[in-house]
Formats: sequence, structure tokens, C-alpha cells
Amino acid sequence: MKQNNQNQAAGTQSPKRVSRKDLKRRRLIKRILSLVALMAVIAVGFYFAMKLLFVVRTTEITGSDIFTDKEISDFMAIPEEENIFKIDADGLSAKLTEEFTYLESAQVIKRLPDRLEIKLTDSTESYYTVNGEEYKIYSQSFKYLRNGTEPPLGAVWLDVDMADEEAMKKATELIGLFAEYEMSEITKISVSGENSVSAVYADRFEIDFGTMLDIEYKIKMCDKVLEEKISLEEKGTIDATQGGEIVYKRQ
Repeated sequence: MKQNNQNQAAGTQSPKRVSRKDLKRRRLIKRILSLVALMAVIAVGFYFAMKLLFVVRTTEITGSDIFTDKEISDFMAIPEEENIFKIDADGLSAKLTEEFTYLESAQVIKRLPDRLEIKLTDSTESYYTVNGEEYKIYSQSFKYLRNGTEPPLGAVWLDVDMADEEAMKKATELIGLFAEYEMSEITKISVSGENSVSAVYADRFEIDFGTMLDIEYKIKMCDKVLEEKISLEEKGTIDATQGGEIVYKRQ
């Protein structure tokens, strides 16, 4: 009996005790494996989302009365079901205005998950310069459009050196002020040097502003004189060089 107990004790071993260090290592491995599995699931989900959800299915083109939707979409040449994140919206916008002369602006907007919105603005023949018998035609933002043998109907003659930044700055300010005071019948703007700024109104009145000093006040006073004191049949010159004193001379 004693021998059997000894044999039984010899054949049975108590379980090995796991150290705290081993437990921590096992937990760390489990966490790493769980994280790897989670990352794999996320990667697969992201892949299918990019492949199936974020692809261009609709292109909406608005704003142009000159170019057709087909002309614009053919030029853009976006592959069928292209991933929307791969599209260079800014690059496409720039290329559109470069390719189509009479596009003043183009804005390509990504509308997630699957739509492109293309907003276009047509150029209008708004200004021109004269060089002998040749006319250079410009858009509303001074984008060069074409050469012509006669000025466009309703365009304003810019007697300005287009390469002179300071002169163009003055001309732009004048244009803005004329628009603000609704002087829509301005037909010519001249800027030459520091002290020679003038305009022509309705091809009937030449307005001499002198310098740009107090230019808004000068334009405001001219507008008042034209509206209240001069009939539609009259022609002449308006001296606005003194600002507060507008001198009108009939032709």
C-alpha cells in the first residue's frame, strides 16, 4: 500500500506555475494579434470603399452658354468610375480655362461620395485696346481673347498700357467706381502717367480727372452733374480736376 502511494506520487506532477512576466507577454501578443486583425479588416474595408463608393458616377456642368457639356466632359477625359480622390480638381480647373479661350473661370468641386460639380463662367468681350487699325479684345478680367478689325459692341476702350501694372491698377479702380455709381455708359478710360486720368461718357462727354487724388469724390460729383444738369442731346467736356468744382463746357 505504501509502495503504491509512492508510485502514484511519483507519476503525478503538479502543474507548472506561470510567471507574471509570461502572463504579460501572452497578453501583449494577444493584443498585437488583435490589432493586426483589426488593421486588416480596416484595410479591406477601405479598399472596397475606395473601389465601390468613392468613384465618379455623376458629373454636373453648369454656367456656360458657349460650350456644351460634351465639349467640357470630352476634354476632361475622366475614366469611367475613376476614384474621386485621384482627380486633381485645381489642375483641371486651370486646364479648362487654358484650353477654352472664352471660359473666364472654371471650378471643379468634389462632392463626396461620387459626384463632380463643374461651375463655369463664360468670358465676355468687355474691353479693347487700339494699335493702329488692330484691336485687341479682352474679357471682363482682362484676359486676352482675340484680335479684331473693329471693336466689340458695348466694350470699353482702354487707352492704357496693359503691361504697366500701376496704370492697370488705376484703370481697375476707375472701373470699379464707375460700376458702383452705375455709370454704365463709360466708353473709354485713359490712364497716362501720374497726372493724366480721363474717361469718355456715352461718346458725348470727355471727363478730365487729372490725378487719382479724391477720385471717388470726383466721380460722384460727375455722376450728379450728368444726371441732373446735362440733357441727353448735349456734348462737351467736363473738368473734374478740382474735385469739388465740376466745370462743364458745351461743345
